[in-house]
Amino acid sequence: MCDNSKSNIEIANQKITKLENKNINIWNIDVTSENQINELFIFIKKNFGHLNYLVNNAGIDSFCDLSKFSLGKFNQVIMVNTTSVFIMTSKFLPLLRKRKNSVIVNIGSIHGHQTTSGRSDYVTSKTALIGATRSLALDLAQFGIRVNMVSPGAIETEMLERGWRKKISENKSDYYDYENIKIKANLLHPVGRIGKPKDIARAILFLLSKKSKFVNGVNLIVDGGIHSKTILSNIWEK
Repeated sequence: MCDNSKSNIEIANQKITKLENKNINIWNIDVTSENQINELFIFIKKNFGHLNYLVNNAGIDSFCDLSKFSLGKFNQVIMVNTTSVFIMTSKFLPLLRKRKNSVIVNIGSIHGHQTTSGRSDYVTSKTALIGATRSLALDLAQFGIRVNMVSPGAIETEMLERGWRKKISENKSDYYDYENIKIKANLLHPVGRIGKPKDIARAILFLLSKKSKFVNGVNLIVDGGIHSKTILSNIWEK
């Protein structure tokens, strides 16, 4: 497991100590740093010799005001959300090739399909990842490596809460608060709620498993069915 947040690593370590199987390694890594990734590569090669699965889950959220466009911020979003997938995949390819039926899963977003205004940098990064996943699936099939993608919808994470609270503060209205927004978001979803991290974890596990051995180059949308709705349905259903 990798994370660039030391506080997240501490929380994960606390959870691991409660597990029966404690054979889990956590690394403090910036996935845009080739040097740091190389250190992880050396560790895995030395201790395991191969790699069965690679889940490219690192990502940052972003709201883009084009009137205040920052090339530095734009490049950071692209680096973390898209470029890091190529860095990780290319670096660990030799270890993935040592095992038959190795699998890569990239984590995209529903914003790669349907989005809102003010998200152009984030949307660009996630849309590009759809094409990257398809291309990598074709390139790596010759080595017996499958490459697929999971595109989550609204998932109850710290990143989602931060983004929603940011928009609420910008709106400056007493009518909006985080819990009120979440209730409304739940009602919009055909399944009656926004997602939880476990919903995405289960989708990833399926794509890593032998049950999906004939699935390759696929982008699996996991969003409770909200991508199937037209925005007009919100008016009709009222």
